[in-house]
Amino acid sequence: MLVKNKPKIVILGAGLQGVSVALELAHRGVQVLLIDQDQQPMNRACLRNEGKIHLGLIYANDPSQATGKLQLQGALSFYNLLKRWLGSKIESLGISTPFTYLVAQDSILNTEELEEHYYAIDTEYKKQITQFPELNYLGQKPETLYSQLTLEQIQPYFATDNLQGAFQTAEVAIDTDDLARLLRQAVYETPNIDFLGGKRVKAVERVNDKFRIQGIQGQEFWQIEAEQVVNATWENRMAIDQSVGLVNEPGWLHRLKYRVIVEIPDSLVNFPSATMVIGRYGDIVIRPNQTAYLSWYPVGLQGWTHDLTPPDSWDGPCRGEVPQEKAMDIANKTIGAISKWVPEIANAKVLQVDAGAILAHGKTDVDDASSSLHNRSKIGLISNCGYHSINAGKLTTAPLCALSVADTVVEEIKSLI
Repeated sequence: MLVKNKPKIVILGAGLQGVSVALELAHRGVQVLLIDQDQQPMNRACLRNEGKIHLGLIYANDPSQATGKLQLQGALSFYNLLKRWLGSKIESLGISTPFTYLVAQDSILNTEELEEHYYAIDTEYKKQITQFPELNYLGQKPETLYSQLTLEQIQPYFATDNLQGAFQTAEVAIDTDDLARLLRQAVYETPNIDFLGGKRVKAVERVNDKFRIQGIQGQEFWQIEAEQVVNATWENRMAIDQSVGLVNEPGWLHRLKYRVIVEIPDSLVNFPSATMVIGRYGDIVIRPNQTAYLSWYPVGLQGWTHDLTPPDSWDGPCRGEVPQEKAMDIANKTIGAISKWVPEIANAKVLQVDAGAILAHGKTDVDDASSSLHNRSKIGLISNCGYHSINAGKLTTAPLCALSVADTVVEEIKSLI
């Protein structure tokens, strides 16, 4: 099958990164074709994560502080960019209760070392909002990003037997279901964006001054030509890059991580969200609609590969398709682990279990202090004569990364005029 129209700009992948690039280019008057393997945008990793808009606090084990400062930069730009593309609809985005950071007894960094990092990030935050008054954190400007808590102060909420300390933070998560709904609507309603779903891209090749994109839809082969290609896919990005002759830095790791969405009892409404740091722990995210996101890393981690692409067996759970028996096993074990520090979560009702793929640079896991997984600053754009590959790293930095992609694409357009 040959797709007859020949768009100038094709964006591969309709997760948050691809959608952000499409919306930004459309905002600048550029017509784009957005392609995804799923039938609708925003239906994989960007949907199936905790939705935390990182202020840079979690990456305290990057001694350079490059990761923390990069996440902070993304967080302070996130709201303004979404508002640019969504307008006032952004106000309907559900936001969690603020996160308490619980410091485990065997945390890679102790409470004092964490406080040193948080202080540095908070100092950078105050510098940024003073220098650039338009910056904000989801429409707000907290006076400070953190404060240290005693174990006695958190005992009304958390079991403290295995904790050495805690911090109250300004950090929150957005409801990824809300985000997906708003951005899908924007994609469908924006005149400068055409969307093709259900098309899995297998390869891109350079043909003279064009690019030929090839893929499959069911059992049917298809191809399309474009003047520029933006590769914003997630699990398949490096394989597609390689097909066009672009080689990524070695050492990348794909992980498959499951989440559990539950309906919480009344006793947990307005309860603090929490992340346990730093190691193989987890999160509880309290959403405003009486649901919560749960993850416990030792249970949720169900896949690990250094291959160029993850195995096909990951595709089902990444689309929300998990056998009932496996789903309940993961849910029960996750709830059991989290109930040791949030006892009331044992009374939650399981609503959904699915997974998302995580792409990062590293060989060992997060309980290794020397693991490269603690440094997520190796992200950004690689371009080569009309072909652009973008790795946003985290949800938080995707909109910010879209600006650099749009700048590069527009400059390429100008050079051809």
